[in-house]
This record gives sequence, structure tokens and C-alpha cells, in this order.
Amino acid sequence: MPKPSRIEPVHIRAADWLRAQDPPRGAQEGFHFGTQCVVIRYSTDMVGEGPRLHVHPYDEIFHVLEGRAEFTVGERRFEAGPGDLVIGPANVPHAYVNLGPGRLDSVDFHLSDRWIQYDLPRQSS
Repeated sequence: MPKPSRIEPVHIRAADWLRAQDPPRGAQEGFHFGTQCVVIRYSTDMVGEGPRLHVHPYDEIFHVLEGRAEFTVGERRFEAGPGDLVIGPANVPHAYVNLGPGRLDSVDFHLSDRWIQYDLPRQSS
């Protein structure tokens, strides 16, 4: 049986997180800390706003902290609310928007040490 790799715990204080993150996206890439996870905090008060349709070459896990979102993952569309987890598999197009009323707040976990995203062309209505 292979020996499991040893991962040292990492504690990032809130002040350091805020200082180090990428301000427009609230992202923290794992390679800075020797981990295979990118963490993105997404928050908006604007109904209908959210990340447009895109793909990653790795899985992504969304944790809705507050509000309601309409997710598109592949061919499926569904609503997610506080406490819900949504999994976007690698290479499957996904997006979500704030359904309102009020704030949508989520934490998105990218299972990679770097954020790699390919935005898809907007579809005409």
C-alpha cells in the first residue's frame, strides 16, 4: 500500500488573506501555500450577476453561504441555497447567477494549485 503524502497544516490569518488575495476576484491560489486547491470567495448584491459559462481542466466545488443561485452545470439547471454544495466536474461547462433577493455569497474550491479558466462565448438570445 502506498504511503500517504504528508501535508502540513496551513493557517492563514484573515488580515493576511485579505492582503494577499487577488482583489477583483477574491482568489487565493494554492501554489503559494503548497496545496492543490484554489479558493475563491464570490459575493454580489446584484440579481442576475455571476460568473459566465466557463470550464476548468479540474473539478470545482461551490459552497453557497448566503442567498440563492441558479447553477448551470453541463445540460442541467437548478437552484442552490445556503449550505448547499455543487460540484462542477472537470471540462464540464458551468456558470451561476444570483437569484436574489439580496446578497449571494459563496466560496468556490478549485481542485488545482493554480486557477485555470476558459470562458465560453456568450450565447445570443
